[in-house]
Parts: sequence; C-alpha cells; structure tokens
Amino acid sequence: MTSVAVQLPDDLHGFVEQSVASGAYRNTNEFFVSMLANWKEQAESKHSENENRILSTLRSDIALGTAQLDHGDSVKNLDWDAFLAERHRDLETRAANG
Repeated sequence: MTSVAVQLPDDLHGFVEQSVASGAYRNTNEFFVSMLANWKEQAESKHSENENRILSTLRSDIALGTAQLDHGDSVKNLDWDAFLAERHRDLETRAANG
C-alpha cells in the first residue's frame, strides 16, 4: 500500500475528525480510502444515479415476475398497453421521489 500526504483546510480536517469520532470510520486512513473508493465507483459508473435506480427497480420486477412464473402464476388476457403505461408512471414517480 502506498502512503500519500495530504494538506487539508481546517474545516475539512474538522469534518474528517468528526467523521472518525462518530464511529463511522476507525481512523482517518479508513475515511479517505472509503471516500476515494466511492468516488472511483461513481466516476467509473456508466449510468447516472437515476438510471441506476431505474435499473434496480427493473431487476427487482424481473426477479418477482420470474418467481411468480416459477410458481405457476401468470396473467392471461393482459392489457399490455395499460400495464406498460402504469409501469412507466411508477418509474417516473420513483425517480421523482428519489
């Protein structure tokens, strides 16, 4: 592991110290490693935060549907236009509510 020396303004140093003192991190090293790992993950993500929420919702819906089909549950004579319109409204509502 490589060591890096960083100079922080007093307010940021205070924030780091408060974060460690709160018990959220064991020490300042853990704080910075965690922050940089999160930042790296966001920078490398090819999807926006909203897109990730939508994808997560769709994955959950697919898993639920697959489980229902595995148990023999299915819908006959489904109005696909109404179903898709409702799903679209649900996704918009979830995205708006964060």
